Amino acid sequence: MLSGLTSRILLTLSLATPLCTTADITTGEPEELRDLHYGDALFQLYQQNYFPAIVRLLAARKQGLMQAYADEPELLLGGLYLAYGMPNTAEALFNRILQNSKSPEVLNRAWLQLGKSRHRRGNMKAAKSALNQIDENLKPEANDEKHHLSGLIGLLQKNESDALADLNKISQQSEWTLYGRYNQAIAYLRNDQPEKVLALLQEIGSGIDENDDNEEKSIRDRANLALGYLFLELQQPANAQQALQRVRLNSPASSQALLGLGWASLQLGEQERALPPWQLLAERNASDPAVLEAKLAIPYVLSQLAAEQQSLQGYRDAITTYDASLTQLDQLLSQVRDDEFPDNLLVDNDTGIDSPKRSLLSYLLSGNAFQERLQDYRDLGHMENNLQQWREKISLYRTMLSNQLVAYNQKLPRVDEHLKGENLKQVVDRKEQLKRLYEQVATTEEPPFALANRQEKAWIERINKIKRIIKQHDTGGRLAPQKEMARLMEGILTWRIATEHPARVWSLKKQMIELEQNIETAHQKESELAKARAEAEGRFDAFSSRIEQLEKTLPGLHRQVKALRQDETELLREMALERLEQRRSLINNYLVQARFGVANLLDISSARAGGEK
Repeated sequence: MLSGLTSRILLTLSLATPLCTTADITTGEPEELRDLHYGDALFQLYQQNYFPAIVRLLAARKQGLMQAYADEPELLLGGLYLAYGMPNTAEALFNRILQNSKSPEVLNRAWLQLGKSRHRRGNMKAAKSALNQIDENLKPEANDEKHHLSGLIGLLQKNESDALADLNKISQQSEWTLYGRYNQAIAYLRNDQPEKVLALLQEIGSGIDENDDNEEKSIRDRANLALGYLFLELQQPANAQQALQRVRLNSPASSQALLGLGWASLQLGEQERALPPWQLLAERNASDPAVLEAKLAIPYVLSQLAAEQQSLQGYRDAITTYDASLTQLDQLLSQVRDDEFPDNLLVDNDTGIDSPKRSLLSYLLSGNAFQERLQDYRDLGHMENNLQQWREKISLYRTMLSNQLVAYNQKLPRVDEHLKGENLKQVVDRKEQLKRLYEQVATTEEPPFALANRQEKAWIERINKIKRIIKQHDTGGRLAPQKEMARLMEGILTWRIATEHPARVWSLKKQMIELEQNIETAHQKESELAKARAEAEGRFDAFSSRIEQLEKTLPGLHRQVKALRQDETELLREMALERLEQRRSLINNYLVQARFGVANLLDISSARAGGEK
């Protein structure tokens, strides 16, 4: 039963890469934003809303915004293209940055992003060439990322010596350190250097820190799992148990760890101690291959312990489990072949799929290659919906533009009337009047009544009328008292006007200044209005042309995206069928072994009964 450990180790020691390494995000202390549009794009990016972030950056770029950040938005846009699964577009953008930028820091970051883009596309030689263009001016964290990526490329090219050289350059305090050490273990394993593999895996697996995040905990679990199976391969079961017991029970690696613990006990000759971890594992969902193997291993050990009845029941339970798994597998295969695939498997409906079948579906969706294709399918679905919405909206924009044009034509006569400048001419005339008055009163030593207010002018007119009446009717000085009273009243009024004359002159000057400012503002607004009037029809024509172009372009784009999504559906179907057929082959193999175990036990029982007779 204990076989294939070397292949199991190699599967366990798959390359370790962070979950999010595509978009060019710099973490650390928050920086002051110099542009609201750039901040909006960053907000969408940190929410992992890549499509809206790309839209905002492209819109701001088209409007000539974000000038304060130079090439930063372009680098961010390229990283977003990578995150959104568009390496070709990202590479073209990075190449353009390399041609135009003169900043060493920007050039280094562009080469790094270009290397990541080429690595994602599978062009390892070109990716390595891009990384080699980076000089020593790269920031420490980005430099560690470069060495890690270069090491991954070396491993993928089967060049373990170069991979080790790059991975050894990662600093000890970097967030890339754990990934680098883990991948070094892979390189040493391929070079058949088990001592160094053991040392590295022991260092990673035993270095558990309470501050580890989920990714770091996962890597340590994988390291302990690989270490345990490597010890099993080296016939060191006690050490294997220590390593496997460090794997968390809620870890994705825990099922394989429980399986390995049982095999370690068998190597130690402790068959009874092999049962508890396997029995715990057997209670888990049968979609896990380790559970299927444990179902078969338990009755095997029981038969070795001469517990034949329990062993027979264990084999029969295993057969029941395998038959049920095959039934669920057939149902899932039917759904995969259905025209509604893969949407029929992605509907979040807890009552639509029972738990075992849902777990089998999780197994189907768990592979990295399948997940990438599935993400592409979802992205295309999002784009298809987006294009469909735009096809529905474009007619609304056409209606809105028509309404705006009608409103514009209704207001146009008033605008043209205003542009004739009649109102402004009156204001200018008023300013000239004030100017002449100011020149008259500002240079006069004897303040005239020109600056008298309305009430004062009424009093002046009344006094002058009284003086005329007195002059007409005064005979023999009879009206001398009235004449003196009129003189006193005129004197008081003249004294009041003379006293307030400087303040009134200043008020007149202030009115002139305000009028001049208002006239200047009015001239500016008239110029803007005239410019808007001249450009209005052109803007309406431009909007109409854009709408007409979109009406012609959107249907073709919509059909293209639908066709691409259909292609992705077929690729997903092929991958799903291949994985499910592999699972069917595995279950059938276990089923044959379980039935053979039942037959063997029945033969033993029959032989014993025949001997007793």
